[in-house]
Amino acid sequence: MTIKSLTITLILCSTGSACSVMNEQECQTANWSALGYVDGSQGASANQFNERSSACSEYKVHANFNQYQASYQQGLITYCTESHGFFVGSNGNSYLGVCPQSTSALFLRGYHQGQQLFTLKNKVTQAEQALQNEQYDSEYQQQRLNRLKNSIIYDKLTARERQQKLEKIEEINQQPNLIKKQKAQLNRLKKELAELELVQRN
Repeated sequence: MTIKSLTITLILCSTGSACSVMNEQECQTANWSALGYVDGSQGASANQFNERSSACSEYKVHANFNQYQASYQQGLITYCTESHGFFVGSNGNSYLGVCPQSTSALFLRGYHQGQQLFTLKNKVTQAEQALQNEQYDSEYQQQRLNRLKNSIIYDKLTARERQQKLEKIEEINQQPNLIKKQKAQLNRLKKELAELELVQRN
């Protein structure tokens, strides 16, 4: 099993496939050095070897811990950098605390910066969706407003019914103010995002 094929497998795993269990063919052809490097470079848990070893023991295949562990540590050197921490955080991925003390501070600095960017991007997306939904609803409410106005003019209503319809009209008339507030919030979030991206680029 080559490093390239292992990397593809891990990418597929991140979409929801079961990664921890190796099948018989994978165990029989396993390159434990390559597996260790790829797991380390992907920030996999230190327990990943135990899971792989346990799976392969079912097929009476002995996992080579020394080969795996040496390459796993080499993989961590690639993973545990500030720039990669930013990549992990900005994509909303979890950090499993695998970096050694000598590199964890730099990794975490990048990771937290990436998390800030990821969180702010999500807020912008949610604000855009909320504004879009409100604008769609506004079109429907305008039709409803016209019906209410016609009802007040042409229908025979009790004083209570008339008051209820007037209250609904007032409620609908407040909607443009809500849309205006949502637009202002969205613009504020976009400004914050642009400023954060500028700071992190520098």
